[in-house]
Amino acid sequence: LCHRLKDVEWRSDIPLVGLVMNMRGYESFSSSGLDAITAVMGANQEFSRANSGMSVDDAVRVNAEIVAAAQGDGVPVRMYLSMAFGAPNTPVEKNLVGELLAASAEMGVERVVLSDTVGVGRPDLVSEMLELALKYMSVDKIGLHMHDTYGHALKNCAAGLEHGIEFFDASAGGTGGCPFAPGASGNLATGALLDLAQRSKCAPADSSLAAIDKASDFLSSVLNKPLARGAKLCP
Repeated sequence: LCHRLKDVEWRSDIPLVGLVMNMRGYESFSSSGLDAITAVMGANQEFSRANSGMSVDDAVRVNAEIVAAAQGDGVPVRMYLSMAFGAPNTPVEKNLVGELLAASAEMGVERVVLSDTVGVGRPDLVSEMLELALKYMSVDKIGLHMHDTYGHALKNCAAGLEHGIEFFDASAGGTGGCPFAPGASGNLATGALLDLAQRSKCAPADSSLAAIDKASDFLSSVLNKPLARGAKLCP
């Protein structure tokens, strides 16, 4: 599948990214033909063990090995910090997030993406955590990954735009989620994020919501469930 994706007509210069959790995964990635790596460290011990089978300290060590191997092969790495705004029953562990930001900066990853894995973030907390991240890296190396579990994802992204953030995750139709984050909704819908970016003069006015809707409709038919269309967050 990975090799077939590299040859599709619509791909253009879109990078194909694979999730790598350990060195065995890196070996598989190396033969996949993909362009870049997504790596993950959780800012919560319980989540880290559930998601990766490792303590936070072990995850830092393993990810440092992955990043070093990737850099040796000329492969860019995006580091996602899960639970960066809090866990289901635990407030954000700011000191731990700071430690993971420092570790990511030391590794020299291409970008660090602060991830609101369960959607508990609010604009004021987003601003606070972005200010923390800016102590370790420049704004062009920071991204945001928001879920809309409690209806704050767009406001959180707007707070990111105010801080100069230009990298945001979204998914067609608002699909996605995490099996180790109970109760979390899917990712922020691409159409809703594009609408915000256009209204904020951060995206071309002719960017096509219709094309995004086409992708959402396809996924809706495959998954047999309604998905978000247009600028809506929910179906």
